[in-house]
Amino acid sequence: MIMKLNEKMKLAYNIKVDNFGNTIGFSYPNQTLAISTTGNSCSLNCAHCNGHYLNNMVHINDYESKIKSKTITSFLISGGCQHEGDVPINNHIETIKKLKKQGYSLNAHLGLMDKESIKSICKYIDIVSFDIVLDEETIKEVYKMDKKKEDYIETYEFIKQQVEIAPHICIGLKGGKIKGEYEIINYLKKDPPKKITFIVLIPTKNTEYENVTPPELEKVADIICEARINLPKTEINLGCMRPRGMYRSELDKIAILCGINKIVLPSRGAKNKALEMNLNIVEGKECCVL
Repeated sequence: MIMKLNEKMKLAYNIKVDNFGNTIGFSYPNQTLAISTTGNSCSLNCAHCNGHYLNNMVHINDYESKIKSKTITSFLISGGCQHEGDVPINNHIETIKKLKKQGYSLNAHLGLMDKESIKSICKYIDIVSFDIVLDEETIKEVYKMDKKKEDYIETYEFIKQQVEIAPHICIGLKGGKIKGEYEIINYLKKDPPKKITFIVLIPTKNTEYENVTPPELEKVADIICEARINLPKTEINLGCMRPRGMYRSELDKIAILCGINKIVLPSRGAKNKALEMNLNIVEGKECCVL
């Protein structure tokens, strides 16, 4: 029997309360500085990004001037991908060692990095945010790479042996369509991670997907519920990458009802919903997985 969405949401929310109580986390990551090891360049020119979001990051060579004027306690180390899907952060390993020695918490995007590079960099970082994709049509269409789901699984499993890893799942990555998201949840439930982060496709100007429609809210809700039901003890976050405006406001409220643990940059609608439900709001100032 297929469960109706409203029944599934009630079940998911109750599972969340049983395992985490009535607390909701709201994250305002002003104390995490996002730095890029490649500036605004990326070799893949993906359908959903085309390097656009690298423009919001600080070049790793310029980070020192930024931390003078802000209270920074952690870093998100990222950058554009190379042709094989790896993020070349090892080129700056001395800077990363220095940041770790100075006591900063470090979250990193590695992408499909080779094993030797993973071993060398994971000594100095606290957690890896790993974008996991298991649908091969999506990999080809979005990332323009001839990679298989096994490549993602092998890299994920190897990173997991070195350091804590937080899988990131982009709902609607394939042009707003749901394709492969349930397969990822099914794979993760075999060995549940401590944390996962959901993000949602943003139709972005000057990309191939600029005119697509984000996934329907009901479909997003069903996926979040599926994760909560199958990963009852995993902290589930709703990350900063999701559409703005009314879509975000409605999504945030729905996510709370689906048993989400933490929302990054919550909308006013999310705050009002949390207050209406008498939830215990805990605010954070860093990236959601830190």
